[in-house]
Amino acid sequence: MRKGLAAFFISALCVAIFIIVFGQTFASVQLHEVGDFAANSLLIADAKHLKLLVGHYSRLGFNHPGPAFLYVLAAGEIVFSDLMHWVASPFSGQIYAVALLSGFWIAAIGMLLIRMQRATRGVTAAAVVTTALFVGVTAYINYQAFAGPWFPHLYYFAFAAFTVSVGALIMGRADGLVLLAVSLGFLLNGHASFLGMTVVMLACALIANTWLSFRPGANETWVLSRQYLAGNVRTIAVALAIVVLFVVPLAIQTILHFPGPLAEYAAFGRAHHANRLMDAARFAGLFWSNGIFGILLGAAACAVLVTNDPARDNAGRVAPERALSLALASATVAFLFYAVFGVDDLSLTYVGIFYYAVPALALTLLAKRVLDNMTVVTLPVAALVCVAVGAFTAIRIHQPPENLSQYDNPHIPAAYAAIRNLDAGGGVAVFDLDGSADWERLWPILVGIEAYAKRQGSVPFCIAQNWQLVFTRSARCTPDQIRSAHRRFLVSAVPKEGLTGVLNVSGLYFYPRDAAQ
Repeated sequence: MRKGLAAFFISALCVAIFIIVFGQTFASVQLHEVGDFAANSLLIADAKHLKLLVGHYSRLGFNHPGPAFLYVLAAGEIVFSDLMHWVASPFSGQIYAVALLSGFWIAAIGMLLIRMQRATRGVTAAAVVTTALFVGVTAYINYQAFAGPWFPHLYYFAFAAFTVSVGALIMGRADGLVLLAVSLGFLLNGHASFLGMTVVMLACALIANTWLSFRPGANETWVLSRQYLAGNVRTIAVALAIVVLFVVPLAIQTILHFPGPLAEYAAFGRAHHANRLMDAARFAGLFWSNGIFGILLGAAACAVLVTNDPARDNAGRVAPERALSLALASATVAFLFYAVFGVDDLSLTYVGIFYYAVPALALTLLAKRVLDNMTVVTLPVAALVCVAVGAFTAIRIHQPPENLSQYDNPHIPAAYAAIRNLDAGGGVAVFDLDGSADWERLWPILVGIEAYAKRQGSVPFCIAQNWQLVFTRSARCTPDQIRSAHRRFLVSAVPKEGLTGVLNVSGLYFYPRDAAQ
């Protein structure tokens, strides 16, 4: 066990270092994040003091269930920025944390694949190749998942790890339960939709496991049997304890603010009109046919038919492939459930980025099957595959992230200084936000200023009107702050006709409230 843990942590660290070296981490750049990243930083500031119980904000007006990802980002900020000073800005510390978390997920998937294929000769080489192929496919289809701190990308590897561990559960294996519990905990903390999706996947997994276990000679793999439960009591108890630990913040929130977040999610579900199944299927299909990915998938499927060699099939090879295929099917059923009942706008494809893991794993299985049919996967073959995948991945992850514009706004410090001087009395300035025009430019800059101010230890303003959840509840003006404020301003992203006394700060227009009236 000690050797296995050592191999796991070394592998995870090596993958993380690879991502940091070749990825876009901006370690030497002074970043001042805005938009979604600044909104997360506001919560991370609370996580650094162990005061955070909620997840990141939702555009639908509530916070997601839990803070697990935010605590990881906070740890990166503390270690790499505050303590070690290895990076020039706190936000780069968060990016380092994402690289480490990605390394953890990739190494965990690789170790579980080794266990799932133990009956196969050359199991280590085969599992390394499978993992490497998955990394390469991910680099092609979703390269930002490796070091991107945007939450839709953070879910990707966690969902992949959960799907693979569901495959191990379908096989009747208990050695994937801990990974299943950890990935489940992160997903439950990450997005409200996973509360339903993971239940659907686990239900499908138990059905598939029952179907496979009632074949002759396979009864011992039935997860619901007394024999399985009695033989794996300790592992099951550990897995359950891990899941309980992840849902503690949600339980505390429910107790403190009864009926709590679950009632908010249920209210959204009641107000949301379900999408048609056909529309949901088209939405899922987008993730299978993106770019030339669909062509690659079809080519790999055809290659399997052309090169298929039944003589190479054995239980150690077929069983994991069958279980993983059933896990992918269960993930697709869960995603269709999500697309029907949990997505309010099917044009917003970013809400399903995590599902890219399913076609990526499918292409990985097909490519691995082609390789198996053509040659025996030995350590030299595995080394060649790793070198090729490593070179391709290094090129892909070195690309600038698509949301790079939110990584840095160099005017934030000057804007913070200017806002501090708005209230000559030294109090807190009261802002009313103009939501009538260009809101998409107004809130990212202002929330960036607020995140910067919070790191400086003083937020010189509060939000009175048109407050949004992205500013966190602590930024909303109290009645006392409104009554005692020396200055009140209308803040707009566009010039307002007929208003005077304007102050331009970082592209935003601040109008004294008496002039606005």
